Amino acid sequence: MDYPLRFVDQLRPHLKALRKKRGLTQAQAGALVGVSQARIAEIEANPGAVSLEQLAKLLSTLGATFFLREDTPSGGVLYAREEPSTTYEPLQNAAVNLPAGPWTTRQMSDGSVLVTLSPGETGAPAPQSAAPGTLLRQLQALNPDKDVKPTSRRNFVIRPKTGSW
Repeated sequence: MDYPLRFVDQLRPHLKALRKKRGLTQAQAGALVGVSQARIAEIEANPGAVSLEQLAKLLSTLGATFFLREDTPSGGVLYAREEPSTTYEPLQNAAVNLPAGPWTTRQMSDGSVLVTLSPGETGAPAPQSAAPGTLLRQLQALNPDKDVKPTSRRNFVIRPKTGSW
C-alpha cells in the first residue's frame, strides 16, 4: 500500500506502525539496524532529524522503502511504500551454536535469532572478552553457515547466510 508523504511529520506514525506490524520493539529494531533503542525512539519522534541513509536502513528493516513519483509535471512527491517482508528460513534456537557462558536467545519474527550474553544466575557479571570482537569471532567460528552480526558488545543477530541482508 502507498502512503503519500508531503511533510516529514507524516512519517512519524508510519514508522511506529510498521515496526509494530513486524512485531518488533524499539530495541529489537535497533538491534537489526545496528543502533540503540534510544536512537530508534529519536527517529520515530523526529524523523526529519535523521540522515536519509539511517532512515533508509530502518525502512528496509521494517519492509518499506522510499520512492519518488511524479504527480504532475511541476513536481514530485515522496512516498513510503510497504514492501513484502523478506523471508528468511527460520533458525531454531537449537540450531545456533554458542560458546560457553550465560547466553539467552530470542527468535525474531524475520527468522533470525537475537543472542545476548547475560549475567550469570547468581547475578555476577557475565565474563568479559579479552579483546573487542572475541565474542563475535567465537560465534562466527561456531556458526560458519550463518551470518553473525554484532549489535552491541553483548548482542548479536544470527541469520541464515544469504546473498545480502
